[in-house]
Amino acid sequence: MRLISLAIVAGLAACSGGGGARAVPPAGGQQPTSNQMASVTFTMHWTDGTQSVTRNPRYVPATALSVSVSVNGGVPQFLNAPASTIVIDAPVGTDTFVFTTFDQPNGQGNALSRASVTKAVVIGTANTVTAVLDGIVASIAISLSNPAPNAGVPATVNVNVAARDADGNTIVGPGNYSVPIHLAINDSTASGTLSLSTNNLTSPATTATLTYNGGTLNSGLPGGPTATIAASGTGISTVSTAFTPTPTFYQFSIPVAANRPQWIAQGSDGNMWFTENPGGAVARITPAGVVTEFTVPTANAQPQMIIGASDGNLWFTEFSTTPPPGTSKIAKVTTTGTFTEFSTLFAPPPPDNPIGLVDRLDGNIWYVANGSSRVGFQGISSGVAGETSIPTANSGPFGIATAPDNNLYYTESAVDKIGRIANLFTAQSEISLTAGSVPESIVRGPDGNLWFTEFGSNKIGRLSPNSFSVTGEFPTLTPNGAPTGITVGQDGALWFTETGLDKIGRITTGGTVTEFTSPLSGLGLRGIAVAPDGSLWFCEPGTGLNPGRIGKLVY
Repeated sequence: MRLISLAIVAGLAACSGGGGARAVPPAGGQQPTSNQMASVTFTMHWTDGTQSVTRNPRYVPATALSVSVSVNGGVPQFLNAPASTIVIDAPVGTDTFVFTTFDQPNGQGNALSRASVTKAVVIGTANTVTAVLDGIVASIAISLSNPAPNAGVPATVNVNVAARDADGNTIVGPGNYSVPIHLAINDSTASGTLSLSTNNLTSPATTATLTYNGGTLNSGLPGGPTATIAASGTGISTVSTAFTPTPTFYQFSIPVAANRPQWIAQGSDGNMWFTENPGGAVARITPAGVVTEFTVPTANAQPQMIIGASDGNLWFTEFSTTPPPGTSKIAKVTTTGTFTEFSTLFAPPPPDNPIGLVDRLDGNIWYVANGSSRVGFQGISSGVAGETSIPTANSGPFGIATAPDNNLYYTESAVDKIGRIANLFTAQSEISLTAGSVPESIVRGPDGNLWFTEFGSNKIGRLSPNSFSVTGEFPTLTPNGAPTGITVGQDGALWFTETGLDKIGRITTGGTVTEFTSPLSGLGLRGIAVAPDGSLWFCEPGTGLNPGRIGKLVY
């Protein structure tokens, strides 16, 4: 049977009369000399599994078959079950008694529990020695009361630690463990989302809890790091258990239901910023989901992609076709809502209609003009601007990104190409993709490659800047996903929106794809970006009577 208690071996007594041992005083009532001995009888109550743990004397492991008793480091004597008493001689004075239980007779086999008690043995007086045994820990098991709560919601869970002796008995109180059990959080991302109430368990009475603050943990995703709670001790094999919050969606309404969120970016103020089209506004949403809208000065501006730039401002493109000929501008907004707009250089028809943009950290914001098939830049503080034509006419450039080689790479959605440019004064290069792929958003990946969405072929593409060639195309798990926006997650994977299916996709740099379905349908997911805490925020423009929203995915 399992261990009932690893506590007091027995009531151990040296006493006069009755069934105890008698210490006889010297004749004439003289004080004892240093070599005088007292006979001490120890009584052992072996557990039979039927006694209550509240009775005294308390119990030893159910598998114990013998107990050793030694005095002052001397040769131990053994008491084998079911015998209940043993008589030994103890010097009068202060003695140290050591008790050890074993799972074989005569102190053989595995040691299960142990205690050391110092007691003053006085001649002519009833002496009682009581010992609480500490369980000798041979192995540990660990589990969590709730290893997978919803991500994004703070939670506290119990850390269940079972220390076992060599026979597999679970050690219970009131004794201590033979060695302390150390608890530690192993989180390779050092996200700081987990904390322990204590790091050391000294006895079965000591308990621990794990607190999760609700933040992004990067745990439990395919190919990603896993957060674990480990238990260890001197001479004991380390064990661990995983804490893997369940990826969870959250939805936030916007003040004007008719406004349609399009693209989103992280601001330098710790908030997320997104464009609304129609609506002609740029909006700020706090981590708690509070939305504030700022109207763009130009009427019907139709703001598109947005980025957090190196100057601390948000920069975005204006793609307006109404009233004809519309407006084509690059604009910035401060985190307090002040706008500055810059008209692009190419005079219509056709208008520039810029969409994608990127900060190359060269003092300029670079963009692609979807309407005129051009690449341009706007100086962040210099005011200098420039544009040049893309080699293929009517190519419909959509997204633009930088690479480790410091070149700019842009998608050409209308002609299934990707272009490359170093600056406005050097020749551009283009490569063709599979017909019908319709490349849209593009981003520099953590592996140094460029990753892009293929809206038409339901794939995520990977391009090597070294060879300027596509080195992989990875299908989404569900047909007709229409991947659109893409960003790099805190976990080192690429995350993308699937406009056609209301899903968020994830792809590792090795090409493993996972999908997460939004709880709301018909919202047409579009832009996606990472918040400071690692959570993913995305735009849901809405369709028909479905109002637009901002979504958040915490994992």
